[in-house]
Amino acid sequence: MAESNPTQVILTDDGIKIIKAQNTADNAAGGVTNLNDPNLMSVIEKQTAVSQYAGLTSQYNVILARAKEANISTTDLTTAYTNLNTFMTAILTDTTKSSDIDRDTYKSLTDAYNSNLSTVQTDLSNSFNTDISNMQSNVSVASQAASSAVIVASQATTTGNNASQVASQAASAANQASADYTALSSGVKDGSVVHITTKTVIDDAVIGTAEIVDAAITDAKVGNISANHLTAGTIDFNTIIGKNINASNITTGTLNTNLLNVNELSALSANLGDVRTGSLKGVDIVAKTFSTPNGSFTTDSNGAITAKNMTLIGGTLTSPTINASTINSSTINGTTFNAGDIISSAYNTSRFYPTTITPDGLVATTGFNSMDGLRTEMSAGSFVTKYRAVHSNSNQYEAYDGVFSGDELVLNSGFTNGIDMGFQQSVSGNQLTGQVILSPLDGIHLWGSTQSIHFSGLQMNGTGITMNSYGNILADHGSTWWRVTDFSGSDIANFGTDVAGSNVIQFNRELDIGNFHINTGHTFVSADGDGIHFAKGKGGAVDIYAGDVHYNSLVKSSLLSVKKDVKKADTAYWAQLVNSIDLATYQYKTDDNTSHLRLSSIVDDINDTKQWQLPDVFISRDEDGKLCGVDDSVLLNAILATVQEQQKQISALNGHLLELEAKLNG
Repeated sequence: MAESNPTQVILTDDGIKIIKAQNTADNAAGGVTNLNDPNLMSVIEKQTAVSQYAGLTSQYNVILARAKEANISTTDLTTAYTNLNTFMTAILTDTTKSSDIDRDTYKSLTDAYNSNLSTVQTDLSNSFNTDISNMQSNVSVASQAASSAVIVASQATTTGNNASQVASQAASAANQASADYTALSSGVKDGSVVHITTKTVIDDAVIGTAEIVDAAITDAKVGNISANHLTAGTIDFNTIIGKNINASNITTGTLNTNLLNVNELSALSANLGDVRTGSLKGVDIVAKTFSTPNGSFTTDSNGAITAKNMTLIGGTLTSPTINASTINSSTINGTTFNAGDIISSAYNTSRFYPTTITPDGLVATTGFNSMDGLRTEMSAGSFVTKYRAVHSNSNQYEAYDGVFSGDELVLNSGFTNGIDMGFQQSVSGNQLTGQVILSPLDGIHLWGSTQSIHFSGLQMNGTGITMNSYGNILADHGSTWWRVTDFSGSDIANFGTDVAGSNVIQFNRELDIGNFHINTGHTFVSADGDGIHFAKGKGGAVDIYAGDVHYNSLVKSSLLSVKKDVKKADTAYWAQLVNSIDLATYQYKTDDNTSHLRLSSIVDDINDTKQWQLPDVFISRDEDGKLCGVDDSVLLNAILATVQEQQKQISALNGHLLELEAKLNG
């Protein structure tokens, strides 16, 4: 047997570089693993946390000082900060290497601090607003007090000046009165003139007949002289004109006069015979029988009038009762017919009768009570009802008008400016708050926020539908559906209207919305054949969540024109992330025994200590940060980076192998 010689393998510099590259890759993989380990805080994260925590501490010290100045409690905030500070100090002591961290504790301590910080900041804001309000109030009170002081000072000055002036006048008058009294008390010399400037009282019996000169009293100096003082002499009535004579004491047998002008004749109790005059005006004639040469009126004790051969033309005939059965072949012509007495109500300022018929054919009925006034008017081709409120908290009084004019019925609601017991104002224009018009020409017209059409159905417990004045559909609180059906009763569309939202909106025919058609064959169709786009309302593409997706091709928009900060990727880094993913086989809980076995990575949304390794960069979250699943777009490109990195390594290894083979075969 031939002896084989041992083969010696000598590593060149390139071989050593390959080994070092592999070690570097392994170390990088380890660093990536640490970076994606949720239970570790990396060096980079620590360095960022140091800066952020320094800002948090500075903010805490400022808030703490302000709160103490405002006498606001900071006990809870101090406790929360102390707990967070103890936790962070232990972790951030060494920033040159990664450290273990309990993410849940970190989050709970941070949330507690932020919550208490928000409470203290709110209390500081409220305290500041209160101080500003009190300061404004104090300034206003001080301003008012200053104004009042100025007014009082001005009034006091005026009062003092007036008092000084009055005192001066009183002193002057007193001095003059003292001098006058001194002069008069010494007596008046004969022939001197006494000038009396004020009222003077003369004692009784001081002036006698001797002091009055004969014939000194003229007619102008004589007032009223009572006839009781005339006891003698003769009065000649030929020279005395008696303008007003009290005739209560005149007695005579016969009084002859050519003209007797009597303003008021209270009573006549004699047979006057025939009284001939041109006319009797402004008097009431009370008679049991009133006769003319052609006919007569007869009244009974109840006021009933029986007319015989009489015709009333013009004017107004008023009587409690008219016995129409006794008016034969006669005509009653009048300007106005009023039934009953004038309504006895304080609100009847226009003196309406319960019923009035006017010559132009208007028939009106009116009534009042303590709450409102009502009036109905009927004329040729028109029927009008009016309601007017008599009480109001403002100058606007509730009012309603209803008008039926043959071709339409109009109902108006609104108000009048001031009380309208004369029914003169029309509820229209700016006074109108609601209106309903029913017309065979224009249909139904609703105007105003209170107008609506309500469909109660077969029940009265609020299970119907209301259509308001805008045409909107409003469901009652107990309503469940608003439906559209065809002639045979088959549903065309069902709109769920229940409060709980259990009843859906259903369309049982093809639904065409602009360019899109949704038919009953499980198909969403673009009518013009162009693409279908799902976009966010504020711009950009929207996320789509689905089960199995079947497609002919998959195209991802990767236009450079819509991107920024574009840099060449480190394929080695992404390859390490891909290689760190834990793959698993599984089935969904909704799968049955015929479902295929599934293979993918796992997003661990259950365990605090993750059992399945998946770097966070491959995990998709919604707008609220909630886990959704794997972001296949990022994963697919990371796999492409892995392939590129592996291709580089394969090419390099192939080159080295060729060199080794050449040396071995050398």
